[in-house]
Amino acid sequence: MSEGDLAAELKRIVGEDNVLTDPISRMEYSKDMAEYEGYPSSIVKPASEGEVIRVVRLADRTKSPIVARGAGSSLTGAAVLEGGIVLDMRRMNRVIKVDATNWYVQVQPGISLDDLNIELRRHGFFFPPDPASSYICTVGGAIAEGSGGLRCVKYGTMKDWVISARVVLANGEVARFGEPLPKNRAGYDLLHLLVGSEGTLGIITEAHLRIIPLPATTPRRLLLALESWDSVGKVITMLRRSAIVPGLLEFLDRQHAQAINAKLGHNLEESEATLIIDIDEPDLNEAVGIFKACGAKEIRIAKDEEEADNLYQIRAMALLAVKSLAPASQVEDVTVPLDRLEEFLTLLRQVAIRHKLRIPVMGHAGDGNIHPIILYDSDSATSKESASKAFEEICRDAIRMDGSVSGEHGIGTQKIKLFREQLELHEGKEALRLMKEIKRIFDPKGIMNPGKYVEAA
Repeated sequence: MSEGDLAAELKRIVGEDNVLTDPISRMEYSKDMAEYEGYPSSIVKPASEGEVIRVVRLADRTKSPIVARGAGSSLTGAAVLEGGIVLDMRRMNRVIKVDATNWYVQVQPGISLDDLNIELRRHGFFFPPDPASSYICTVGGAIAEGSGGLRCVKYGTMKDWVISARVVLANGEVARFGEPLPKNRAGYDLLHLLVGSEGTLGIITEAHLRIIPLPATTPRRLLLALESWDSVGKVITMLRRSAIVPGLLEFLDRQHAQAINAKLGHNLEESEATLIIDIDEPDLNEAVGIFKACGAKEIRIAKDEEEADNLYQIRAMALLAVKSLAPASQVEDVTVPLDRLEEFLTLLRQVAIRHKLRIPVMGHAGDGNIHPIILYDSDSATSKESASKAFEEICRDAIRMDGSVSGEHGIGTQKIKLFREQLELHEGKEALRLMKEIKRIFDPKGIMNPGKYVEAA
């Protein structure tokens, strides 16, 4: 079927205004937040599961590639498609039900996480996963990416909160995986194959998510300035040994502090490491004692909600501050065991020196999830090559330390080769073979977000 005929069929399904084929729209949807490009033939904006089913059946019949897209906030090229159909799911954005007895919310995939939490707060609940893009990223995208966030150190990632999902499979059939129940042992756990599947197994049209009541008391927020990464490791170790579970444990390096001061007008101590931590009130005195014992140069405790929000905004704006230091940047995402965090950061500094690059680093210190930001000149072939080499070395260092090439951003197009290397070195060859079989079972014609992730590894 020609692209024109395909577009005409799609317009009959969702209406002429909800199919985009013009060059400007195709360019707008050709990228997510990574550097990879792919120009879809059609962008389709369904308003219901029924429309998604009909579009997928058309894609199946014509063997057209298809991918669901939320806000396009992926950092790995996961939502980029060359040719075929991009399904923009943001019209399907309703909160269907908030169940205050069974503690779940039934929701469509196109609502943003922040908008979901605005609605949940009206009922006295919240949904904990909070990736940095929560103001735009959608529920469906967060499930497909297996997203994490700042609160993961206490609450876990998306996989811990999804209890059921309706999915349109590659042949247009609908399946429901999981049940909106606290316990369910009926069958294999197919639901969690979808979490982190990056749109390669099906299209989520509805989900049940666990929710919890808003805390009765607000945790205290602190900012620490530390003079060494060794001190950061000691803080993490001593908190864990004291059974203190922070609600937030974020870190920024000296380059971030300098950029935040210069670009945003703050007056941070420009120490080796800055930590932003949430501690429950009953644990506050013990935690402060730990921070002093670890040699904290500054311990700032927010006095009120406004100051606490200001400290949070330091972390939220840190990436924008350092990205302004160079023409281009690549935000990375690896994880390492907590007891090897200092060792990894030492190697990271060596990578930066070796390639003559600036690589500020921040991340979720409480769970070993590190985000190096590789700064480079996109107009310089030498600088781009150095950035590419540094990226691969950073990922391989994480693999060698029994870590992972991705904690929350996913594999997408960017990390296919490194994902395969990780599995090969971590006794995962047979696991990869089984993943490929699963992909073939779910998507025998290979139309669901093709050329990505497991299929290409």
